[in-house]
Amino acid sequence: MYSDALLVKTSELYYYSRMSQAEIGRVLGVSVPTVSRILQEAMERGIIEVRIRDTLTRTADAEEALKKKFGLLDAVVVEIPQDTDGNFLRKLLGKKASELLPRFCDRGGTIGIGCGVTIREMIESLDRSRRFPDLRIVPLLGGWGKEEPERETNRLASDMGNILGCAFSYLLAPAIVSSAEVRDLLLQEPQIQLTTRLWDSVKTAFFSIGPELDRMFFPYIPAEYLDMEKARKAGGVGDVLGRIIDGKGREVPIPYNGRLVSIPFETLKNIPRRVGIGGGPQKYRGIYAALAGKLVNVLITDFETSEYLLHLEAMEHDGI
Repeated sequence: MYSDALLVKTSELYYYSRMSQAEIGRVLGVSVPTVSRILQEAMERGIIEVRIRDTLTRTADAEEALKKKFGLLDAVVVEIPQDTDGNFLRKLLGKKASELLPRFCDRGGTIGIGCGVTIREMIESLDRSRRFPDLRIVPLLGGWGKEEPERETNRLASDMGNILGCAFSYLLAPAIVSSAEVRDLLLQEPQIQLTTRLWDSVKTAFFSIGPELDRMFFPYIPAEYLDMEKARKAGGVGDVLGRIIDGKGREVPIPYNGRLVSIPFETLKNIPRRVGIGGGPQKYRGIYAALAGKLVNVLITDFETSEYLLHLEAMEHDGI
């Protein structure tokens, strides 16, 4: 039987310092079999505790909790490695969305999509061996007029349609125009209405949920159209399909929202399945707002974000 001090020292060298048993033997002046026996005794006496984290169980529990707390049709929660950057997280969430999509490919149905890196990752991750010729893909907002493919909804719709072997529609309009009056005139154009009228027939919408209002996250929006500071002061916490929302998921009353060529929220809420995708600290408040406003009824997110959402919901429920 070894002393407590030796058990603790050996355990620290093995688990904290990541030394091999041979290296520990040289430090302590004992043989490798002796180091092994010391570690075994440390475990038997409870100095070393082994905990196996069942990630499948905890993500499944989080999914059920999200569905119950927010009244969701479904939730998908993914585990991510520590120190994961935003690009990897978007790839992972996009992949999960691509795996979920075939469940919603109703025969003769219409799928609406937003834009962004996560949506592009979803499209690029689609199984190219599966074809859904009876579908139609429809953009839910105009394009941002940028070179980045993830900002051009028409390109995303055509890429998705080609992969799935189905029809797709173009929305021949910019996402943002100079005034609400110009927006209203534009929406009266017959060529544009060919697509916007399809919004009422969309059965499933896939869109990412935007981050905190910081210019670094919205370089594609002209500064003269969106004053970030004023939007934040008005209560803005993120965006859904371009529209800036407050903490309750309501459109913030700023001129920018009135200039958007994007599906109205009242129409969006009539879509049976509204799949919101997003995760990470910069999107915590935006995701919670989208859930609170019933803009989303299917959520794809990561475990850490799910914990935040459930914690915040519990605080709201308790009036904290």
